Amino acid sequence: MSNLSKLWRIYSRWMKIHWAILLEYRGDTFFYMMGGFISPIVTLAVWMSVSGGGTIGSYDTRDFILYFLSIMFVSRLTASWDAWEIEVHLREGTLSGFLLRPSSYLHYRLAENLVYKLFYGVVMLIAWAIAWPLTEAVQISLEPLHLLTIVLAILLACATRYLFYYNLGMLGFWTTRTGAIVGLVEAISMFLSGRIAPYALLPDWVKASQSYTPFYWNLGFPVDLMTVKLSGPAVWQGLGIQVLWLVLFIAAYQLLWRRGLRKYSAVGG
Repeated sequence: MSNLSKLWRIYSRWMKIHWAILLEYRGDTFFYMMGGFISPIVTLAVWMSVSGGGTIGSYDTRDFILYFLSIMFVSRLTASWDAWEIEVHLREGTLSGFLLRPSSYLHYRLAENLVYKLFYGVVMLIAWAIAWPLTEAVQISLEPLHLLTIVLAILLACATRYLFYYNLGMLGFWTTRTGAIVGLVEAISMFLSGRIAPYALLPDWVKASQSYTPFYWNLGFPVDLMTVKLSGPAVWQGLGIQVLWLVLFIAAYQLLWRRGLRKYSAVGG
């Protein structure tokens, strides 16, 4: 059996299991999804109030609506909760059971993430399609090259943000709880990723942070592409930086996982 067909069987089985769990806990899934919508809507309301129907910088009312709808869309597709799950598995020793299975623990975690993102992605695309003929605010450019760069940017953002938080979770090999570390990173990300305000309206020192942190590339960059705030060489340069962060996080994963397993020990689980 080829490696590709083996991976297909592994992921198809895990994804069936996670899909069944998602359907079983429908209420939990619904409230988790709604919780992800509240923050962008509240932030949009604040900016709409501040702008008073006028313009702030290069953003008018339509720009703000499209920006925060795009934030909602991209943030749901790139969301990662694995740092908290890995912490629990390490602390309670339940990781041991996964290590005895023939497939990698990463496949199990990634399959769960894919199921939820496919579900949320389909729901949000349907909602966007329904809203398209009703308001100009949600209508983005459908030029093929533009759509291709958006898809590439979102896929790279999904991969880099996922591995970033996965690597944070693996710090649990060296410390009992990583929740405080992840919480601090989340707080920094809220400001530096463009989730609170469009990146163009943030202070210069925040804009400079994109040169040495992954936060903007995990969220703000795909959103700026969707809202056509970037063009030309800046688009391809941004995609290149996303690839660079992805390579760095893959290397960090390999290092942390190998060294972490040497330190790992558990009783029970």
